[in-house]
Amino acid sequence: SMAELNRGNFGPLKELHATACGLKRWTSDVAIHGIDTCRHACGGHGFSQFSGLNEFFGNQYPNIIWEGDNYVLSQQTARFVLTQVNALRAGKQIADNQTTQYLRAHLPGGHLPKTAPAFTQMPVADLASNSEAQLQLLGFRAASMAAELADSMAAGQSHNRSLVAMQRLCDAHSDYIVASYFRRHLRTLAPASPLAPTLNKLATLLFLYVLEQHSADLLRLTVGAFSPAQISEVELLLAQVIEEVREQAVPLVDALGITDLRLNSALGRSDGKVYENYLEWAMEDPLNREDTGNAIRKQWFEKYYKPVLHAAKNKRDARL
Repeated sequence: SMAELNRGNFGPLKELHATACGLKRWTSDVAIHGIDTCRHACGGHGFSQFSGLNEFFGNQYPNIIWEGDNYVLSQQTARFVLTQVNALRAGKQIADNQTTQYLRAHLPGGHLPKTAPAFTQMPVADLASNSEAQLQLLGFRAASMAAELADSMAAGQSHNRSLVAMQRLCDAHSDYIVASYFRRHLRTLAPASPLAPTLNKLATLLFLYVLEQHSADLLRLTVGAFSPAQISEVELLLAQVIEEVREQAVPLVDALGITDLRLNSALGRSDGKVYENYLEWAMEDPLNREDTGNAIRKQWFEKYYKPVLHAAKNKRDARL
């Protein structure tokens, strides 16, 4: 906190740096994949310049490279997590922060427990309705990956050989942090808030999406591994929650108040007049305007098409 920094305690900066690196990677990756998914979902319209998605994608893509390349940043986060695991194994005193809290909870003495935690054996439907169990599972996934990587590196695995695992560990850590922040802010809502049911559903959607996208991490857990049946439950429940959230998707996006000018898209306009604006924007192109179109087409014909169409005649004229 700022109070700690003002007192000259800069210890929290290490965890802040590691978390910021992970979240920068997480948010920029999610953004570009989300934009590209939207572009594909819109079919041919999505790839039209009038959709605004191509410009949006191009503007966002550099975020995975500048201000810290995402591959490099993943190492910063993973190194911090591994340092905490090794400190726990050495019996050293470590700071109390959000990272060390889940490592302490799931790695007694820096090592995995001998028996599977109860939340790994819960039916997925019960997990989906239990926010605390969701955070425990995400934290356990990250802690397990950290312990496994620490074991491998202690056995002699080189840093270069560990880079891919570091990326996976960084993502698992960030998944936990994002879900934790999400749940923390949901607890600040008034008990009777009309937003609570929808936002809680969104948090559950995020949790199930992470499990579905990274099911291999759950299947290969050394302790408390998910069964194929549990993964199937995740997939089925995710599809169900998506349907439940879908009816709120447009109001949630509209609530952000993004203007038509900023959106710069014929598809997402507030007036819903997609094709009318498509035609209007197309007619604004100089090639399609009545006052300039004929002259431009004639110029193109003379410069590009005519030489090709009359190539044989031009050769005869050249020989003469």
